[in-house]
Amino acid sequence: MKQAHRTRRIILVAALLVLAAVAGVVTAMLGSGGRLSYTEPAPNPSVSGRTMVALATGQRQAAKDFRFVRADGQAMTLADVKGRVVLVNLWATWCPPCVAEMPDLDRLQAMLGGNDFQVVAVSLDRGGKAMVERWNAQAGIKHLTIHNANPADFPGALLPTSILLDKQGRVAWTGTGIYAWTEEEAISVIKAVMAE
Repeated sequence: MKQAHRTRRIILVAALLVLAAVAGVVTAMLGSGGRLSYTEPAPNPSVSGRTMVALATGQRQAAKDFRFVRADGQAMTLADVKGRVVLVNLWATWCPPCVAEMPDLDRLQAMLGGNDFQVVAVSLDRGGKAMVERWNAQAGIKHLTIHNANPADFPGALLPTSILLDKQGRVAWTGTGIYAWTEEEAISVIKAVMAE
């Protein structure tokens, strides 16, 4: 009787271990399972630590269009911002590297923003516009317009993700993780795309 009880216990433990291993493999194969996650910030979040080079115009592809909502509630798509160079930044207030990058994106918009260039920071926060407005006010963000999108439209997205679009709406550069947007390397890439 004691031997049978011990055998059943060993079989149960072995079955649980196999089940846990299978669950781990399946989770790894499916990635984040549709959840948003963020990249860890580099020790020195400098653009010069990673090469930032725009794609040649002949190599560029049209950006995948997606919907987002402006602060005034108007629904927009990337097609609505064609005609100027746009830096799209997907971010969230719960993402530490995103939060660290926002002041630099705000300064970039203050430096270059206008008819030829715009930073479109798209929050993927579930709390919506009111949450992001409060966060922007607390963080001192003054130059970025609030945009929101449904996180479900970006399953498994790594945050922050930045996409530099040329005037035709084609992807000139893309990257994940934090960048120092007001350093010379980033500014020169953006200005070169603006000059095309």
